[in-house]
Amino acid sequence: MRLVWRRSMKKHSYHGTKGYLYSKHLGRRYKALKAYPHTTWKTMGHEKLRIKKNGEYRIYYHVKSANGKHSGWVWRGHLKKGRATQVIYNMKISDKDSYLEENDLNPTPSAAKINQAFIKIVNAARLAKGVSPLQNNEIIQTQVSDQRIKQIPTNFTHYDTDGVAYQTALFKAVGLQNASHGEVMDTRNWAQSDTATAKMIAYDFQHDGNDGAHWEVITSGTYVYYGLATVNKNGKLYTVMNLMSEPND
Repeated sequence: MRLVWRRSMKKHSYHGTKGYLYSKHLGRRYKALKAYPHTTWKTMGHEKLRIKKNGEYRIYYHVKSANGKHSGWVWRGHLKKGRATQVIYNMKISDKDSYLEENDLNPTPSAAKINQAFIKIVNAARLAKGVSPLQNNEIIQTQVSDQRIKQIPTNFTHYDTDGVAYQTALFKAVGLQNASHGEVMDTRNWAQSDTATAKMIAYDFQHDGNDGAHWEVITSGTYVYYGLATVNKNGKLYTVMNLMSEPND
């Protein structure tokens, strides 16, 4: 094996189920790509190698999973352009349009039904990961999420001007500051269906600009309790979910 060149490259999304991940120079073989059927790989670099055995030249991409947990070198011939198909709530999806269910159309959004459908999606995904379902907590619901949803339509941010999370003060006010907390927010247009809208909110969290980091937070085993609120403001939907672990002693 001889290295011809190695260069950095722009980030591109790929997926694949053939071949293997390798260490640099193919010195060590890691797991097969078939072990990651729903993983999107981001390119970080590429290199050209000459295979001494047959004299062939091959281009290998240095890739990293979108969630940052896995990486390695893989022959580009084993990769396909685009994101991997995701599985949400027993439904394979690779495009937002597949969320629209014609038999579930209704004239106006129902925040309660959107929230109900969304938490069902979330808990199905958590169970698929071997993580217990989230439990709704009345205090978090009324004193944190219901308060935050009043703020975010006009101030769509987690933090105040001092860089402190707004939810921090709300949790502290009800004596729940001694725990781990998380917050995710989404804003989007109405999708003509409560179920479709809930699925598209889940899609947003899986495919946001943070490489799905928000979905990792929502499905993390760290969190046990939640509050969830959605509001329709001038035709725009806003959703906030506040999460909490078991309180520390």
